[in-house]
Amino acid sequence: MNFLARLRPRWAWMTLALGVPYAVLAFTPGSHGPLALMVPSGCAFWLAAAVLGFFALRWSWRKWMFKVSRRLWLILILLSVLPALILSLLFVSLGWVSIGGQVSRTLQGNIKTAESALKTASQESSDQVARQNLQLLGDVWVARVQKLPEGVKPDFVGLVWNDDSPLKGKGIFLRAVSVEGDHFRLLNLSLGSLADRSKELWGGRMAYRLDRTPDIQGKPAIIQFKGRDVNDSPMEQNFQSFIPDEKVEPLAAWSQGDALKGTIAFHPFRLPTVGLKILDWGTGHEDLRLTATPETSLRELIRGYGFTGESGNQSVETFAIFVALAVLLIFLAGIQFMALFMGLYLARQLGRSVDDLFAGVGRLSAGDFSARIRPRTKDQVGQLATAFNVMAERLVTSQKERDQRLAMEEELRVAREVQMHLLPDIPMLPGSAAVHATILPAKDVAGDYYDLFKLSDGRLAFLIADVSGKGTSAAFYAAETKGVVAALDKVLRNPREVAIRLNEIWCEKHIHSKRMFITLIYGVFDPVSGAFELVRAGHPPAFLCRADGHVERLSPRGLGVGLSLERFEENLDTCTGTLGKGDSLICYTDGLSEAASPTRELFGEDRLEALLAEPGQCSITSILGAVSEFTEGQALDDDLTLLVLQR
Repeated sequence: MNFLARLRPRWAWMTLALGVPYAVLAFTPGSHGPLALMVPSGCAFWLAAAVLGFFALRWSWRKWMFKVSRRLWLILILLSVLPALILSLLFVSLGWVSIGGQVSRTLQGNIKTAESALKTASQESSDQVARQNLQLLGDVWVARVQKLPEGVKPDFVGLVWNDDSPLKGKGIFLRAVSVEGDHFRLLNLSLGSLADRSKELWGGRMAYRLDRTPDIQGKPAIIQFKGRDVNDSPMEQNFQSFIPDEKVEPLAAWSQGDALKGTIAFHPFRLPTVGLKILDWGTGHEDLRLTATPETSLRELIRGYGFTGESGNQSVETFAIFVALAVLLIFLAGIQFMALFMGLYLARQLGRSVDDLFAGVGRLSAGDFSARIRPRTKDQVGQLATAFNVMAERLVTSQKERDQRLAMEEELRVAREVQMHLLPDIPMLPGSAAVHATILPAKDVAGDYYDLFKLSDGRLAFLIADVSGKGTSAAFYAAETKGVVAALDKVLRNPREVAIRLNEIWCEKHIHSKRMFITLIYGVFDPVSGAFELVRAGHPPAFLCRADGHVERLSPRGLGVGLSLERFEENLDTCTGTLGKGDSLICYTDGLSEAASPTRELFGEDRLEALLAEPGQCSITSILGAVSEFTEGQALDDDLTLLVLQR
């Protein structure tokens, strides 16, 4: 599946398959196919190749640039190395073009000067005087002809090529034509000394090549240039476009000067070529082009300032400038290399730190909380590594706390099960059809408690208690209270005596010093006669609901168990009564009356009394339903216990 997923987009591969016939025919030598097949197949091939190439480049880019260090290296190259290379290339190119332009200007200037001197000398009637005027410019010779080639004007002055010249086969020289009666005098000047003087500018050698300009549809290619001259007058000039073909044999080719030697920075290099139009004397047309290619080196250019080692004729100022430039270049190069080194070092350092963070986060996300990162720096990334280690330590601590909490929750679950098993088995009691009870803990275990057990005379003893506080400690004291009450009841039958003795036991144990106390209702009930007797020790009042809808609060006096040893007995009253047919006795803890709505309004005893006054609302189901509707299903803030005796 992973392999097939990498073949997306699949339509590009299908398109490439359609272009396979084109690829086979196009890249097989000598193979040709029908145009109706090649055109659509070729379009499909190149379209698919472009799309797949794009996706391949994007995939390569994402894969290679995934690491931050590589991105930093690329940024460093783009912002530092690449601009330096571009500027260096720009300066070298400008220098190359400038030197080439100066060479071209000098060569053509020398030719123009020689043409002007030749034209002036051609006006002399004496050949000897004409030769004397030109002897400093090169070899001079005179010839006379009866007829000029077609197209050559009588006052012609310029460069010509003639195989019959005495120039050892090169045949290129300057010629000036003048009229002498019925014939023409040809005053000729060689280019040897002119080329030598031009070559002295760059100190290298010159390669010459003579070619015939090809015609395009019978006419040479013309490039037109329009501009203004130095006097700001309109100027228009045509340039004949010509690039010599290296594969075509030239009419003539030669070089002047010794071959240059050098390596690396002093390696010889060519300057821009100089093109000159030449008149073919045999045809009378300017369809020849002389291409001069200067060649020099950095060593030859420096020698132009007098650094030859032979005469030492350079000036002190020039030498100082060269030394300053060399020092400046070395200094700038050193700064560039230092910046590059520092950039690579910082990129590598930051990349390694990010790699460590990436690996650490990967281990941490896999659940290995022992993963730690060694901070490599004291910057933000180093602080991130330190924060990662602190976070990992806290996760280890949280994991331990979580394990402890889970273990505690398991223990609480077991304690809850034990607590629920301590509750009486109501169906096994006599008259159990008239007894209903429930407990809703606010936490895993409750501080509330209820109990029912049979007395020896056939009556039922009932108890509902609320230990101050919630949770495990309250549940522990509630269980202890159950045991104490069960033991006392075997000796004492009167609810008041049981409550007084229970308070004495609590006070003797100094439980009250820990601010712990118990509120309770304890009583006895005769299922046959319906008579009941109870005491209330600081507990919410009980409600007696008559069958006719009358509701009565039962609020005998009583302090909480454990609050006072001396005042408990004198403030404890007993309440007695009888349940008639259809009557109910309802006992509850304050978790019911203090149940809160989302607006923090309490359910209250008045609301409970109004509910019990309604027909058929004296059952546990009705009461708990009303509480749940009032609280809108929110969790209880305190334990809720409810005990209902009916007849």
